[in-house]
Amino acid sequence: MARLPLLRGEGFVGTVRSIAVSRDDPSALGPFARDMEHVFIRGAASRRRETTMSEYEALAKNVIRRTLHIQPKENVIVECWNHGLPIATEVVYQARAAGARPMLLLEDEDTYWRSVKTLPESKLGQVGSHEWKAIAEADGYVFIPGPADITKIREAGKKYSAATAYNEEWYRRAKRNRLRGARLGLGYVTEPRARSYGFDLPAWREMVLAASSVDGQQIVRAGRKVTKALAKKGHVEISHPNGTQFSCDLVGNPAGIEDGIITKEDLDQGENMANLPAGEAFVVPDVKSGDGTIVFDQPIAWLGRWIRGVRVAFDGGRMTKFSASENEDLIRTEWEEAKGPKDLLGYLDIGLNPNARSGFLQDVIVAGNVYVAVGANDEVPGGKNKTDFYLGGSLTGANVTIDGREVIRSGNLTT
Repeated sequence: MARLPLLRGEGFVGTVRSIAVSRDDPSALGPFARDMEHVFIRGAASRRRETTMSEYEALAKNVIRRTLHIQPKENVIVECWNHGLPIATEVVYQARAAGARPMLLLEDEDTYWRSVKTLPESKLGQVGSHEWKAIAEADGYVFIPGPADITKIREAGKKYSAATAYNEEWYRRAKRNRLRGARLGLGYVTEPRARSYGFDLPAWREMVLAASSVDGQQIVRAGRKVTKALAKKGHVEISHPNGTQFSCDLVGNPAGIEDGIITKEDLDQGENMANLPAGEAFVVPDVKSGDGTIVFDQPIAWLGRWIRGVRVAFDGGRMTKFSASENEDLIRTEWEEAKGPKDLLGYLDIGLNPNARSGFLQDVIVAGNVYVAVGANDEVPGGKNKTDFYLGGSLTGANVTIDGREVIRSGNLTT
């Protein structure tokens, strides 16, 4: 099924949205005290032999076997930054074990930031013909995102955009070549990022690993009734004890599901990249039908900062007001500079992943959570809003009905 190319949860305000669809997504896996568990076994000849058991084995098998369906003799590109190397090497091993032919690409973070800092923009963001040829010959692609330190992206400013200028062309070629790709959300979990947001790193890491292990078919089963309801014409109402009272209309646009599996049907529809962990159903409603107020109870992450207490008000199908109790200026600056239909409703999203938990950067996939986006939606099936502005946030514990029928009750799926 169709899937969102976006990884919401960091920097999804205004022009920063472009970062979210980049291979150089501001999401990365940080260094941990123990990336491998070593078990020592004494052999018959009294020699000590070391056997390495990777904690990423289950994740790597899931990606190779279930997400990408890698077959013997297929070519697989695995790309990572320094911090993601322990994950990448396990993916390489599992690709080899499946009979495939992996190639590992490494982006060195120190060299990357040195380049961004000291070189002119004309020498950044270039992809050579050798990489284009590798993509053309590859069947599968696995990316563990970087860089690790998100604050440096903020410091780089517009020069970071120059360093990722290849992004649109990369995805265009990957789609044309029917490259089956997976973007691993474990790449979000870094020590610098956890420090910036005040997260418990081990707890965050444990949650993302658990959420990434959910079978895509389980997500499909959980989302089948949800997507069926979202794809029909109807009236949606979202309420919450915090004062949220919002409604909009569904017009029969196709409802998609991010299930973490690439199928032939996905490739036929041009949807060749999967996100892990997965688990969300989404739809573009009548973008001019929004009415009422939404008070997001979860803060919005923005390049190492929190935008808290975000409240948006719709009247007559347009967002007429917004406010935040903390860092409102980050939204307002982008709003004032943005062009296009920035005040229209973007899309609705309902979380489906039973192992995901709120309070980190993966709120959007938590089963029973509701995510509402304003502004750009042209990368979502059925969306035509092209604007520089994007604002989206999550609600936990909400109630959602479609034509009076409960879909979510107090943050729990009822379908």
